[in-house]
Amino acid sequence: MADPNQYLRLQLGETSYLLPSASGFTIEQREHLITNKSPDGNVAAWQSLRSQRLPAYCLDGMLRVMRHDDWHRAVFLEASPHAVGLVVNEVQLVPRSETVVSPFTPLGLAPTRRGHLFSGAWVTGNRIVLVFDPKAFVAYLQSLGDA
Repeated sequence: MADPNQYLRLQLGETSYLLPSASGFTIEQREHLITNKSPDGNVAAWQSLRSQRLPAYCLDGMLRVMRHDDWHRAVFLEASPHAVGLVVNEVQLVPRSETVVSPFTPLGLAPTRRGHLFSGAWVTGNRIVLVFDPKAFVAYLQSLGDA
């Protein structure tokens, strides 16, 4: 169950991102997923539920589709008409009390029909961790199925 007082830290390669946990998600172990053995397509794995298969995509730190085998979990984000997933190198719940997120609007045109991918940033030491806008990030992941 999502706690609105937490962020989900997603590690993609060497890059970390935050996702507000209030957006709704489930975390699945790789062993519980059907991995895509074919080198074709953008889907890295599927979660099998009743009569449907939910896709999980593998992205690099720049959010480009990049298939690799160095992942152990997938995070499935609640969405309509069905959840969509992202395979991650690491995932961790971070209390909001340990972060100071500053809202911002990225420059330029929004890359998704739901807006910009990021809605804020957390500066920690000499690192900047971008915070996903959940609706825009889901729209981005869903658009990968069209490729």
